[in-house]
Amino acid sequence: MEIEKNKFKVLIIEDDNNIFNTLKRGLESSEYKVWRAASGNEALKLFKNINFMVVISEAMMPDITGTELIKRLKKINSKINVITLTTYSFASFGVETLEAGAYAYLLKPLNMKEVMLFLRRAIENTYLANQARQRRTYKDMSILDGLTGVYNHRYFDEVLDWHIAHFRRHLQALSLFMIDIDHFKRYNDTKGHPQGDRALSDAARLFTESLREYDQVCRYGGEEFTIIMPQTPQRQAKIVGDRLIVSARVKLPVTISVGLSTFPDNAQTKKELIDKADKAMYQAKALGRNRLCVFDERG
Repeated sequence: MEIEKNKFKVLIIEDDNNIFNTLKRGLESSEYKVWRAASGNEALKLFKNINFMVVISEAMMPDITGTELIKRLKKINSKINVITLTTYSFASFGVETLEAGAYAYLLKPLNMKEVMLFLRRAIENTYLANQARQRRTYKDMSILDGLTGVYNHRYFDEVLDWHIAHFRRHLQALSLFMIDIDHFKRYNDTKGHPQGDRALSDAARLFTESLREYDQVCRYGGEEFTIIMPQTPQRQAKIVGDRLIVSARVKLPVTISVGLSTFPDNAQTKKELIDKADKAMYQAKALGRNRLCVFDERG
């Protein structure tokens, strides 16, 4: 029973026995527990009673359209990721399900490697969305910074370990920002500690409001912050970082220097990722502050 509890629950909505059996054989393992519904209404009954991580659904059900089914599933759980199945001839149905909120659609005949890839990514997205939802209601001060309300150094260490291990298995990018408030000591001494604290809190709020729900802002210590950006390649992260620089310049009484490193492009371990983001941040400060630098092996 304990093993069952640790499996990812997947609901397959499919009235074709051959397709269902193909999916079941491919998915049922130590990682997944599969349920089947042969109709949309049967699926909705199951969905109300079981906390599924992902739904894989035929786009054309006999009793309900794929778009209507997704809308009704989303009403029950707005964060659920649905992967729809259709044929090349009816690919337009797949596009319609995307517009209704599906995570992705796959064409039949199914390629199980493709199914597994999208399933893993959908589960990861569900996990990250759940983390973001928990963040809004977290009262455990052991992982939150008391001044700014963002995650603290302890939590940063723990969650970055998890991300590195996860993305190493599933070959996805993870970007990390190291951020320093420019000339903070001088600002704090000149304006006073209350204004210094206010600047730190405002910076943390700006970072949080500028990012996706599942990006994680942490106070690394003093006037330094980190931002963990899952599923984010370096080029995309740089765009976000440049935007943060501009926002800080406009909305804060201080500017920021940002260093960026990316797993696995720049680093293979947590320590390497942190060290290289830190080096990039110090390069930004050396070049005059108020800018972003990406880690470069050439120095």
